[in-house]
Amino acid sequence: MKIDAHQHFWQPARGDYDWMPKDIPVLNRAYTPHDLTPDLDRCGIDGTVLIQAAATVHETEYMLGLADATIRGGVGWVDFEDEGSRAHLERFAAHPKFCGVRPMIQDIPDVHWMLRDDVQWA
Repeated sequence: MKIDAHQHFWQPARGDYDWMPKDIPVLNRAYTPHDLTPDLDRCGIDGTVLIQAAATVHETEYMLGLADATIRGGVGWVDFEDEGSRAHLERFAAHPKFCGVRPMIQDIPDVHWMLRDDVQWA
């Protein structure tokens, strides 16, 4: 079995992709499993793991809503600096295709951020 371990789908109309340039049409449009399926079939890929592309709970909810047969799992986002986000994490964990969360580490200037006591709960 071949799995693409890092796939993004997105819905720019939601407005939470801060990194996305508005003037590049090939990026600034929705991408869904329908767009990917022909490429997976052509390359003999059996499924994909969907990774969040926006640092919002709404993105994770959107992503898990797309969990069809092509998507084998999903890695989402919660606010690691807010332990109140534990409720979101617990809710996501109940989804059968939820694999975990990741921070947008490339946007965090503190290289030791992951070692901070206040984010260890996540």
